[in-house]
Amino acid sequence: MIFFIDDVNMPQLDRYGSQPPCELLRQTIDSTGFFDTKKLIFKQVKDTNYVCACAPPGGGRNAVTPRLFRHFNMVWVPELSEGSMKVIFTSILKGFLDQNEQAGLSFLAENVIKAAVDLYQTTINDFLPTPAKCHYTFNLRDLSKVVQGILMMSL
Repeated sequence: MIFFIDDVNMPQLDRYGSQPPCELLRQTIDSTGFFDTKKLIFKQVKDTNYVCACAPPGGGRNAVTPRLFRHFNMVWVPELSEGSMKVIFTSILKGFLDQNEQAGLSFLAENVIKAAVDLYQTTINDFLPTPAKCHYTFNLRDLSKVVQGILMMSL
């Protein structure tokens, strides 16, 4: 079985600075199980791989203890730079406009994409996720949907 835990660093810290859900996960991995306090038995977890995802601390996310992270291989996916986003999406929009016999509009592609990327950057900087507003998570998919909408409108 593969057990996937998304946003592993979202649990709030308790008054002692720990994250009980993360500690239970760590104990389960360390001891291959956990103790059931109601039935007073040890429940063993076998043949299970754990995969976690998280974002850097901030905006409602907390730092996770190295005691938990030592069990995982880290894969870090850096965000695209603003310049890279502009080059990629400008190329897409220009190529689309040139291909669909709307070459007269392709000179606008750079300014349209610059405005879209600026709006995206402002949004991710101003609307940070918090425990009360955890739906405030924006990623490159949101920017690509804006560009897709522009492409659909120009058909």
